Amino acid sequence: MRAEYLRQPLRAESLQDALQTLRNYDMTVVMDDSSSMTGSLWNEVEQALAMLINVASQYDASAAGIDIHFLNSNTTMTGVTDSRVVHEQFTKFQPCGPTTVGNCLSMILGDYVHELYAAKGREDSCKNIKPLNVLIITDGVSSDDVESVIVYFARLLEVDKWPLGQVRIQFVQIGNSRHAAQFLRKHRQDIVDTTPYIGQLHADMLIKVLVGGINRRMDTKGGGAVVF
Repeated sequence: MRAEYLRQPLRAESLQDALQTLRNYDMTVVMDDSSSMTGSLWNEVEQALAMLINVASQYDASAAGIDIHFLNSNTTMTGVTDSRVVHEQFTKFQPCGPTTVGNCLSMILGDYVHELYAAKGREDSCKNIKPLNVLIITDGVSSDDVESVIVYFARLLEVDKWPLGQVRIQFVQIGNSRHAAQFLRKHRQDIVDTTPYIGQLHADMLIKVLVGGINRRMDTKGGGAVVF
């Protein structure tokens, strides 16, 4: 996506349209809580996620909420609809540990695929399972193998003929690490939609990234939004 587009605030009608699109997906955020996130980056993400949840809940009081996973903390925040929950969790611990994106993504996709296969053959059950939209916010290069995880699950779903776009993944860089930018560019050439560092993170930016991963027409610079 173009940087200037992501920086611009969403108008009320565009925001409603975007959130209506996102309601058709289960939303999961993977939060990098590695050691390098300590300080201003951690605070920046906290504020952006809290604002995102506030905006979403204002437009849809019955929303299922957003799941938030951390790379190193054992805590998983499920169905978050109140920004106060985000603030409370973020103040409980400080970032610490490696950037194990592959491991966290493997667990999330594994659970989701297990749910899909458990519902297979029961038409009504399958219809109740929404496609999955995963947003990964990180400031650095993963310390484990991300690509193999994505390729494995992509092939698994493709072989079993699940619908195109059943799972979508977006990487968002926070901070201006050159190595992280290179990591994202590498994945951008493959099967993942990526957004490099373009300035301070905010809720409107995250909404645009999420919708851009679903609707390629919003991604004016391409980027391979179709994941599986």
